[in-house]
Amino acid sequence: MWRFCTYKPEETHRFGRILGQFAPAGLCIALTGELGAGKTLFSQGMAEGLEVEEQVTSPTFTIADQYFSGRLPFVHMDLYRLADADEAWERGIYEYFDGEAVVLVEWPQIMLDDLPEDRLDIDIKRRLDDDGAEWREIEITVHGEHKWLEEALAYGENLIS
Repeated sequence: MWRFCTYKPEETHRFGRILGQFAPAGLCIALTGELGAGKTLFSQGMAEGLEVEEQVTSPTFTIADQYFSGRLPFVHMDLYRLADADEAWERGIYEYFDGEAVVLVEWPQIMLDDLPEDRLDIDIKRRLDDDGAEWREIEITVHGEHKWLEEALAYGENLIS
């Protein structure tokens, strides 16, 4: 498990961007965190790192948005409104895991058992310091082989707090 701290929204965005720059085709990221933790900001950074040209917004109502303008296809999902894994099946969510796209799933809890075993679980937690200033703790749990991740983190070590 890897742990990082970000102290400004720009740092959370930058962290996502660095991972996007190195992300391989077929990468799946299960992204968790409470409302307002910075999941969408991280996702926007990821898209920027993938060179997605379109504006990336939270797909809360559309469930999944696809972007094809970057160096790899990017699928941004938000499963917050789905009741269970059956509803995900009915909506065809599983078709996006084709090994070609980078798939980032916000609120993945309802289908964690059905996500690819080879993935990253990223959890963003809001924290407060003794003075009441907010910061983020980002935990990455690696499932499978992700040699690219070490290269990305080494590249960003001076850019990430």
